[in-house]
Amino acid sequence: MKKNKLITLIALILGFITVTVLLMTVFPDNHNVWHAYEVLAVLAALTFYLPGAILGVVAAVAGGLFFTELDSGALINYVRLALIAGGVGWYASRNLSQEEHLSRLLMLDRLTGLRNYSYFIDRLQEERRRADRFGSRISLIMIDIDHFKPFNDKFGHRLGNELLIQMAAVFKAQVRGVDIVCRYGGEEFVILLPNTGTEAAHEIAERIRTTIDENDLPGTETLEKCSISAGVATYPNDAEDDLQLIDRADEAVHEAKQIGRNKVVVYNSSLTEKKAATP
Repeated sequence: MKKNKLITLIALILGFITVTVLLMTVFPDNHNVWHAYEVLAVLAALTFYLPGAILGVVAAVAGGLFFTELDSGALINYVRLALIAGGVGWYASRNLSQEEHLSRLLMLDRLTGLRNYSYFIDRLQEERRRADRFGSRISLIMIDIDHFKPFNDKFGHRLGNELLIQMAAVFKAQVRGVDIVCRYGGEEFVILLPNTGTEAAHEIAERIRTTIDENDLPGTETLEKCSISAGVATYPNDAEDDLQLIDRADEAVHEAKQIGRNKVVVYNSSLTEKKAATP
C-alpha cells in the first residue's frame, strides 16, 4: 500500500509539473496556473488524506504567492476545501480498510488459520487460467484424516479441533511459499500446487504422509497411529477443467482409503472407470 501511494505521489508531482509548464506556455500571463495547483491539492488530499491535505494547503499558498496576486478570501476557502478533501479521503479509506479486513476474514478458516473453501475455489480458477495462458501445469493434493470421526467420538471435540490445528501446521510446514493450503471442509484439506507436475506433487504428498505417520500428535497416544489418505491429480493431464480436477483428486483419495488408508494415490483413468462400474 505504501509503495502504491509513493508511486501515486511521484505521478502527481510529474503531472503537476507538466500541467504547470503547459499552462505557462498557453497562458503567458500566468493567471490560470492557479488551477494546476487546485488539481494537485485536491488529488493529493484525496490520495494521502491528512498529509495530502497539508500538501494541498502548501500548494494553494505557493500558487497564490508565485503565480497570482494573493487573494486571502479565496485562499482561505481553498484551504478549507483541501482539508475537507483530506477528511473525506481518510474516512473513505477507513471504511475501505474495514471492508478489506472483513473480506479477508470471510476467506479464512478460523479454527486452523488456513484459507477456506471459498478462497480455494477462487484461487483454483485463477491458477487454471494462468496454466492455460502459459501452458503450465497445476497439481492438487486432496487429504482426508483417517478415522477422524472415531477420534472425535472417543476424545471429544476439543482434542478433535486440536488435531485439525496440528495437521494444518504440518501441511503448511511441508510445502513451498507459493503453494496454497486450504481447509476444504470437516477433516478434508486441499493443497494447490502451481506450476507443479504429478511426480513433484506425489513427492510432496508422500512427505506429508510420512511426517504425520512418524510423529505423535496430541491425543493420539491410545489410538492407532494417526494417519492421512491423500489423492493427487494434475491439470491438464488428468482433468479438462478446475472442477474436474477436484473430482479426480477426490477419486484418488477414495481409492487410498479403499486400499487400507495411510496411502497416497495418484489419479489414473482406471479410477474413473472403477467408479462408473460401482453400483
